[in-house]
Amino acid sequence: MGKADDGQTAGGHETAPRIVVAITTLISWSFFYCFGHLRDFVRSQVEKHRAKGAKLDYAPIRQDYEDFYTRRMYYRLHDCFNRPICSAPDAHMDVLLRTPVTGQKPLERTGEVRRCLNLGSYNYLGFANQDPYCTPRVLEALDKYGWGPCSSRAEAGTTPVHVALEQELAEFVGKPAALTFGMGFATNSVGIPALVGRGSLIISDALNHSSIVSGARGSGAKVKVFQHNDPVSLEALLRRSISEGQPRTHRPWKKILVVVEGIYSMEGEICNLAAIVAVCRKYKAYVYLDEAHSIGALGA
Repeated sequence: MGKADDGQTAGGHETAPRIVVAITTLISWSFFYCFGHLRDFVRSQVEKHRAKGAKLDYAPIRQDYEDFYTRRMYYRLHDCFNRPICSAPDAHMDVLLRTPVTGQKPLERTGEVRRCLNLGSYNYLGFANQDPYCTPRVLEALDKYGWGPCSSRAEAGTTPVHVALEQELAEFVGKPAALTFGMGFATNSVGIPALVGRGSLIISDALNHSSIVSGARGSGAKVKVFQHNDPVSLEALLRRSISEGQPRTHRPWKKILVVVEGIYSMEGEICNLAAIVAVCRKYKAYVYLDEAHSIGALGA
């Protein structure tokens, strides 16, 4: 897919910020960075003058550089983060308004509420809303089974709900069985080391989620990275890796696992899955597909 002159691909999807946006962002960041260090220098000189003649018998709690970003960057725009909400995370939600930024003082809630469009939620399918179908059943399950089993699945933590969920999930994806995890990060960080180990090769997309990176590092397998969503780069890396074999011994790899995401959560891009699967079939490599952000909404 070729690139257009305006920083977009031929399909019309933006791949990089415009040069004007990149330059102005860099200038703004550099200004705040330099101005912050200037303020720190002035403050250090003033404090040094005030403390002249005084004997300090204790060390500072932390050095200035340790919280430079928090003091000089974050507190200038911290009203943009950690916004309190007072409704279900639906397509629209109610956000509590807070006082304007005044130095490093904490933001106080004003009591006002603003209805906002929700663009930062994982609630893609609306299951966390006040849903007439889901909500009563969720409350009923909480009353019956509690908020958690307080035990691992291997001991006393498996309930009939878990079994029914895994059977339903297996039927949905057309597989004989399924295993559910209580946390998306753990699915990758624990699941990948269970599939590959020493003597195996993991070929990972350059923009895979940190949970995949954690699982790949913890597996003990050799890890290589191909260019983001690029089947040509993947094929070249596969061909070279198979021909070279394992480091030092040059023995064949025990297993080759190609790891991609259905939808890349940080970029919102859809995986070029058909082409990647075709390459993996050609070189007899396994495909590990993370569909945390696509299953049920997009699918494979």
